[in-house]
Amino acid sequence: MAEFLMNPDREMVEQALVMGLLVNGRTVLEDFVWTDRSLRFAKVLGEFGLRFEQKGHQLVLDGTGLQYKCPTFLSVSFEAHPLSLLLGLASRDIDTIYTVAGSTESLALAKKILTEYFCVKIESESSDSIVFQFLDKMPEAKLTPVGNVPYLLKNAILLNALVSGKSVVIEERQPIRDQWSEMFLYFGVPMTLDKDTGEVMDELARRMAKAKGIKVESKVVTHLQEAKVLTSHDYFVPGDTTEAAAFATLGVIGPLPKDNRILLKNVGTNTGRSGFFSALKRMGADVEFTSRRERYGSAFGNIEAKRGKRLQGRRLSPEILSNSLEEYPFLALAACAADGETILRVPECLSEGMHPLFERLAENLRKTGAEIGVYEEGLVIRGKEELDAGTFDCNGDPILGLMLFVLSLFATGVTTVEGIECVEAAFPGVCEKLKSAAAVAE
Repeated sequence: MAEFLMNPDREMVEQALVMGLLVNGRTVLEDFVWTDRSLRFAKVLGEFGLRFEQKGHQLVLDGTGLQYKCPTFLSVSFEAHPLSLLLGLASRDIDTIYTVAGSTESLALAKKILTEYFCVKIESESSDSIVFQFLDKMPEAKLTPVGNVPYLLKNAILLNALVSGKSVVIEERQPIRDQWSEMFLYFGVPMTLDKDTGEVMDELARRMAKAKGIKVESKVVTHLQEAKVLTSHDYFVPGDTTEAAAFATLGVIGPLPKDNRILLKNVGTNTGRSGFFSALKRMGADVEFTSRRERYGSAFGNIEAKRGKRLQGRRLSPEILSNSLEEYPFLALAACAADGETILRVPECLSEGMHPLFERLAENLRKTGAEIGVYEEGLVIRGKEELDAGTFDCNGDPILGLMLFVLSLFATGVTTVEGIECVEAAFPGVCEKLKSAAAVAE
């Protein structure tokens, strides 16, 4: 059995860095590894007052507490998640006139986040900057059709409330990617997460109701209260779920002999983040969480994946895919190797934003010989047993590039992936580890 350790989860690293700023005192992140993205983010947090130093496999953070400083000029050359965190920190100061500057693409994303996740007044716009001011109110936590608040919106609301000294209540039927809430609880934010199942009934009554077709409504209520001081704690960021998805995909459709397993160590097991593995299992994959444990408030476990029978095409619902949006390219690749037709349909409210990804996936994966159709809410894929190689282009998208790299390890023929260098910047060392995993078959 080949064993592999994942890089720390990218989003959780960024969230932990923010918590390191907001606490009074020192926070130590165990078993830490920098990526280009996380280091750039930490340097910008330095403008808010965060001090950091790496000592071996530990990253030592010194925070300033909730009274950090807010720079009036903000860098917006980030992806949506770190950018929403930076703007969330700035939202504490409603008296300051802020300026953000960057490329046309960066400014478009910044404006989208400002107007959808915060309440702001845009003072002026130009081709290279936006001038704005935060308002003393928070946006509505609107539910998607599958019953959750979009996680970036929810994260922004919680951070805005925390740094502004406000309280907030959010009700959802199905929270996703709620590791931010779990991190808040671990660092002592006065917050509760309560599950309300509506009518009180025991397990037998719930099963009988389900058998009769009676829908049992439930909701999760997040209640954050005003915080005065946060205390520091050591912390451990589990392995990146998206990186683990790459190894698991290679394990179940790649060149491994049927008796060989890949063991992925210390992968995050947050139920709102690990939908990819449930989706893969629905397609018949032999992939299992073999252990679950907790360290410093982070839940994680080991995953075993192996080559078994050929995957079967399935209709994967928006509810399942809402917990695996970043891993969508790997589900598309798995569908290309599956027997029959697979439908990958995302929630309608996300389809417009993801449509460019659908098109890029279709353009690349059609070269494998799989039949792929693009519609408004996702992809329809009819797979084939052996996938053809070709010349692919990841368009600077590290997750798409990572998926295409996995494909290159078992596709029939010579494969070229243009722009593959972006993968190592996001997932240091992953290409060599994947080559090592594939070499088990030789």
